[in-house]
Amino acid sequence: MQRFFYLFGLIVLFLISCDNNQTTIATSSENRVGNFTFYKDTANIGLTEAIYKIEHLPDTGLIYSTDSLRYGTRLDSVVPHVTYKATPASATFFTPDTSIVSTGVDTLDFSKEPIYLLVQSSDLEHKRWYRIKIHVHQADPDLFVWKRMTPAIFAPQHCDMKAFFDGEKIQLFVNNGFETQLYQSIHGEEWEQVNSPIGLPTPCQVRDILQHSDTLYYIANDKLYTSTNYIDWVATDYSEKDFSLVNMLVVFDGLSWCILQDRSTESLFLGVIRDGMIYPAPTIVGLDNNVLPPNFPISDFASLSFQSSSERPRAMIVGGRTIDGTPINTRWNIEYELSAGYRMVDFSIEQPNFQSLTGISIIQYNQQLLMFGGIDNDLTYRSDILYSDDEGMHWYAPDTLHNRMPDTYVSRHKQSVVTDNQSNIYIIGGQSNNETFSDVYRGYLNQLKWESEHE
Repeated sequence: MQRFFYLFGLIVLFLISCDNNQTTIATSSENRVGNFTFYKDTANIGLTEAIYKIEHLPDTGLIYSTDSLRYGTRLDSVVPHVTYKATPASATFFTPDTSIVSTGVDTLDFSKEPIYLLVQSSDLEHKRWYRIKIHVHQADPDLFVWKRMTPAIFAPQHCDMKAFFDGEKIQLFVNNGFETQLYQSIHGEEWEQVNSPIGLPTPCQVRDILQHSDTLYYIANDKLYTSTNYIDWVATDYSEKDFSLVNMLVVFDGLSWCILQDRSTESLFLGVIRDGMIYPAPTIVGLDNNVLPPNFPISDFASLSFQSSSERPRAMIVGGRTIDGTPINTRWNIEYELSAGYRMVDFSIEQPNFQSLTGISIIQYNQQLLMFGGIDNDLTYRSDILYSDDEGMHWYAPDTLHNRMPDTYVSRHKQSVVTDNQSNIYIIGGQSNNETFSDVYRGYLNQLKWESEHE
């Protein structure tokens, strides 16, 4: 009889389970958040650009953006998008102003803290709290921030300057027409005068010193001066060659390039330094017999080498003065292609209204080229910073919000500009009219500074 009732009970349960009008609701103790973001907002794209991380802590979990959201991102009217490890019985947001059960379409104010999310499991037995922290950059990432580090390194006097960064310190050459001195600094604020360089001529146009790897080069009086430690210089005499030495030009494609002049024809051409010796440069497409054109600068120019977007070696020689002292607005581009060799072209044809500039400085920074200072056609000293985002073909002045030097900065030329390994830019010294500066301004782009701090 007991077996009969047992079998009867099984049959009843089977029939009940097969009844289409009956459903079995599964419940769970799972109460963890699976993913957190915000619904896409085309007018507020910083929301969905960010990456959000979830930490399931024993007491109160944490949901946060791994980096601050872009400057200007609004959090005062947003729609959170949350998924869960299992469907919860409820999920409730708590802000300082309100609490609301999440439906996936509710607009909330995330601009005020604290913000919490309470998740209740479907079995109604388990609850889990999460604190939500979403941070927005409070400073414009595209803003340059400048600070005067020191009003003067030394007593102002007429002199030339050239700075280099050796990986640890800024090395600054200073020549007043009588002697060359060397100063060092780590952060541009405190400077120490070290042993004076030995072996350099007097006077010395230190702005023309060029550095390639661990070697410094300088040309004067038909001699090539070299140093590997900033202090000791060795001279090699070229007065017996059939060419004379004019000036160093640029470090490009693993070679140090210089300007030479044929003693018989007086034509200018380019040379390269290999193994400490100077030789004529390889054939350059765009030059007639490798002779430099009359509008090629020999002094007061700025030069820079870099890798192009196509990963080809490139060099820019901007502004300066020709052999007869005429200021020019040329922007010579030299590049190397494996199939075509060396090629040179004047970018000034792309922007003919670009003014003649002398005594400028250019650097590569944040995948752009930046140009500092100089004196233009009207004999006006410049304080603005021009930029090029097409590798030197065109130059523009950014808006004053992002390109504004401190009020203490005086327009100038012949300043020395150098960068360190912390995304800092240093503008050192320069001249304006009959005044010489030995001040130091340090600046950086907010975005790069944030990135370097997170490395």
